[in-house]
Amino acid sequence: MYYNFQISNLQSQIHEGFVALSTILLVSAVMLAVLGTMTYLAIGEGQASLALELGESNLALVEGCAEDLLQKVHDNPSFNETVITRPPGEGNCALSYSQSGPTNWDVTVTSNQTNFQRQVRVVFIRTTQITITSWQEI
Repeated sequence: MYYNFQISNLQSQIHEGFVALSTILLVSAVMLAVLGTMTYLAIGEGQASLALELGESNLALVEGCAEDLLQKVHDNPSFNETVITRPPGEGNCALSYSQSGPTNWDVTVTSNQTNFQRQVRVVFIRTTQITITSWQEI
């Protein structure tokens, strides 16, 4: 009887050890899945934030080119170049004319950067001054 009790007690301890080990493995697997999901979400948020920053930077470039265009047309009514070059490190933009003056102008300004490309359409009238009738990001 004493031996029977020891065998039963040993089987009970093995069963309890199996339950404890199974619980630890299950909790570890769940924690690993949660950690992996959080990592993927953090990477996705970082990529989205970078894309937003690069898109805004590109929009600033295009708007700077459009402002340069307005100044150049103000200074020279027969301006018809197809590229505006910004200061070193900023980039350059392509110009596409639907109307090219001398009074009524309709110009689309596009950055020459391939990633996160932005466009601005500027419609304006040039007399002794520049009057902007439309400025839209397209």
